[in-house]
Amino acid sequence: MAKIMAYIGTYSKGEHGGIFRALVDDEAGTLEIIDTTDVENPSHLALSPDGKFLYAASETGEFRGRNGGAVAACAVAPDGALSLLNLAGTQGKHPCYAAVSPDGKFVYAANYSEGTATVFATENGALKEDPMVVVHQGKGANPKRQEKPHVHITRVTPDGKYLAVCDLGIDAVVLYPLCAACGLNKNTGSFVRTPDGDGPRHIEFSPDGKFAYVVTEMGCTVRAYAYEDGRLTFLSATPTLPADFDGFNIDAAIHFAPDGKTLVVSNRGHDSLALFDADGGTLTLKQIVKVGGKTPREFAYTPNGKFVFVCNQDSADITVLRACPETGELTLTDAKYDLPKPVSLIWR
Repeated sequence: MAKIMAYIGTYSKGEHGGIFRALVDDEAGTLEIIDTTDVENPSHLALSPDGKFLYAASETGEFRGRNGGAVAACAVAPDGALSLLNLAGTQGKHPCYAAVSPDGKFVYAANYSEGTATVFATENGALKEDPMVVVHQGKGANPKRQEKPHVHITRVTPDGKYLAVCDLGIDAVVLYPLCAACGLNKNTGSFVRTPDGDGPRHIEFSPDGKFAYVVTEMGCTVRAYAYEDGRLTFLSATPTLPADFDGFNIDAAIHFAPDGKTLVVSNRGHDSLALFDADGGTLTLKQIVKVGGKTPREFAYTPNGKFVFVCNQDSADITVLRACPETGELTLTDAKYDLPKPVSLIWR
């Protein structure tokens, strides 16, 4: 049987919590937990470009008695086992996303509750102390959700030249030039505004790097842009929900399927995945499928494109959907794996 390794981020800690390491059979769609690494609330995971290090956003409000959460740095052994190198404070509350520079020398974290982004330098994979902190200002139209900036993602653009930062609190996507010496030039960001109250959450790029797609958490739309050298040009906006749905929903993650043509978004509330045929700036709804769990956050297609593993935060499980090889449409399987509030999954 063909098996691949997965790392799963959760809202948990302790001997049987933190980062879960698993083996997945990508031909059968099954998952087997191997072990755990004790990091508190590792809500997002990222591997270094060479695969030798894993970084986890430790989503807490306090770290070692100081304001803010942390990022954990782990060494990855040849067999995939993790060993903790160090943890470093982000100086911002509730870091919820981590990304690594193309050269592996810097790690970027999004601090949701603080409305800041943190830039760590690395040394032999470990995080250096005294990071750079990028501070946003302002507020949005929604007094409950946008009373201040809320940075939700720090994503390196596919050309390796910019850091795209989605700020849910001020309805903006900001692109900062990367810097080989300090990681980021925080004084020359390019702002792109989204509609008032939409709350841009995550950004995904087309495989050719020419288009960007921003999922809005409260607006429940995908906004398509042309992308070129740090500039975003708006093209279209497409809803992620059925036209007749009038219940509560907030969107979460956005990714391309391995075919590079199907764009997928997770709906929390409707508890579904929305699949779109992506043709540049035009999105056509292909399917909306229930995930069989509650509050789907991140999800991951197996590299062969045969299955999708969905992290359901509030039902505390991972469910599995099978992809049709002809149409790409998804069908929920009976597989379900109980884990403490899983929220992210990446492949080694």
